[in-house]
Amino acid sequence: MIDRILERSWQRKANRMQQKALQIANLAPSESWVERLVEVHPMRQIFWASIIQVCVFGFMLLSFWAIGEVVN
Repeated sequence: MIDRILERSWQRKANRMQQKALQIANLAPSESWVERLVEVHPMRQIFWASIIQVCVFGFMLLSFWAIGEVVN
């Protein structure tokens, strides 16, 4: 009886670890994070989208500069 309980527990842990590994490999967010995103106020969504956009643009400029240094 205890063996079955422990085996099920280990199996659940293994399944959760496998699901997390697949999410990381696919760069997929967890479902709870996506569900909470819908509940956030639209102005807060715009704020964070703007911050992310500025960071991506800065990284793009840094990449252009680094590529230019390597090529020249």
